[in-house]
Amino acid sequence: MPFGAGPSVAHRGGCDYWRTWFIEECEESHLFGVTQKHLGLIKLSGVGLPAYNIDTRIFLEDAPYFRGSKTSHRICGPYEVYSLDKLPSGAEPIYIVDEKVIVFKAAHPEKGPWLNRSRVRYIEGIRVKFRQIADQYDYFPYRFAIRRTSKYSIRLLEHEGPDCWLC
Repeated sequence: MPFGAGPSVAHRGGCDYWRTWFIEECEESHLFGVTQKHLGLIKLSGVGLPAYNIDTRIFLEDAPYFRGSKTSHRICGPYEVYSLDKLPSGAEPIYIVDEKVIVFKAAHPEKGPWLNRSRVRYIEGIRVKFRQIADQYDYFPYRFAIRRTSKYSIRLLEHEGPDCWLC
């Protein structure tokens, strides 16, 4: 889920880098959630980038890590977009490519996996305390399925100051 302050997705080297405060929920559910406002990023994927399809590669920034370290961004990926064999009960297909559902709208997004709560995580040895606020974004009702690729890794990219492309 994108964070509200500043851009929620950065485009670089033909890939999208989504900022999220819910990386554990994304990993556990194999889903990424967005708002109505973000659907255009998936359908158009930024300037000069193709729309999302099966096997589109994306990266997720574990946003709380930067808040804790203030020196590096923690980038996880790539993940690949895939189509679920069966949509959750009551889900509405929103974006379909080649008869495969890329994005769907959850029938009851308030049931999670993204919720309001305070969290404490240990990320790369740093204790980070932060709030997750999902209700302000309607619990990210538009979702697409993601899974780690065989080239998945975690990288720490040094923060580049006021002109940092990830900020």
